[in-house]
Amino acid sequence: MKIVFVITELEPGGAERNLVKLALGFNRQGHNVEVISIAGRPTRTALIDKLDQAVIPVHYLQINRLWLGLIAIIRLRRLLKRLRPDIIQSFLYHANLLTSLSNREKTTRHFTGFRVRDPRRLRYRILQRFSGRWAGGISVSDDVERHVRPLVGLHASKSYIIPNGVDMSTIKAAKNDVWPEDISKTVESLVFIGRLDRQKGVDILLDAATDLLLGNQERQLLLIGEGPLRSRLEVKISNSSVASQIHLLGYRSDALTLLSKAKAFLFPSRWEGMPNVVMEAMALGLPLITTPVDGVTELLGDDSQQIAIQSDWPIAAKRLLELTEEELARIGARNREIIQASFTSQVTTESYLEIYRNALQ
Repeated sequence: MKIVFVITELEPGGAERNLVKLALGFNRQGHNVEVISIAGRPTRTALIDKLDQAVIPVHYLQINRLWLGLIAIIRLRRLLKRLRPDIIQSFLYHANLLTSLSNREKTTRHFTGFRVRDPRRLRYRILQRFSGRWAGGISVSDDVERHVRPLVGLHASKSYIIPNGVDMSTIKAAKNDVWPEDISKTVESLVFIGRLDRQKGVDILLDAATDLLLGNQERQLLLIGEGPLRSRLEVKISNSSVASQIHLLGYRSDALTLLSKAKAFLFPSRWEGMPNVVMEAMALGLPLITTPVDGVTELLGDDSQQIAIQSDWPIAAKRLLELTEEELARIGARNREIIQASFTSQVTTESYLEIYRNALQ
């Protein structure tokens, strides 16, 4: 099969990382894979370096402004006509929309990807105009599928659910990595990884930081990620009574290494689809405390020790950290077993390929 991915950009993020894992998995099975980024070449090249190493071509449309949408459609249409794929897989709203407008070849199956239950319903109403052209829509969780399918008017027979998958070789490498030299080693670290914006709930975490850190100088909170709230968070941290124990590290290519050495993963997100970083924390054998966002109950079930609603999250986080090392180890081991049994990248890759094969029959 010739499979072309279309995505809005390739800066490291959840959807982008999953695209790369799929592209590499398809490539290893002998399929012809190419990737199209609507934006230009990313400033952080960790993901495209992996594609380059696998000799997977990446095409950049160099479109970084919404008002250039017409130019994007023209460029994408020409490129798709030249590449002549059997399958087009798009991810994220703008890529889903532009691909729907650009794909005029009736023989080319276009699958859209839905990664999160986006509260902006206008986006779904716009996509609904084109859903009749799609070969299918693929959601990352039951929650996302139940939200998206009626809004875009997609028939149940064309709506699929494929969870994200964890690359266990990457997890193994992270566990074997040493602590980075540019960060002071901590005796006990609590880790948050995510974009610094309202969605990820980092403000909720900082509000709870004093209760989690005060009285335990060996415990440090590592915040890994960049985003629009960074400057506001810097001010909030500087005014905190535990400022010396909170570290705003920015983007880190070695985030999984830091996570692998943590006591627990903290993730008070407000909405998700199927959070990759929760899956990675589980695969690393860590206990965690999160909110009941989409996809979490599919991963953890009704686990009251690791899931708490937003208002109860600070208390639940403190309660988790009061457990003994043996209790935390048992929780972490159970988390790892869940990922190994059902949520590996190999399982995800084969699930996508099965849908594509059926579409081409």
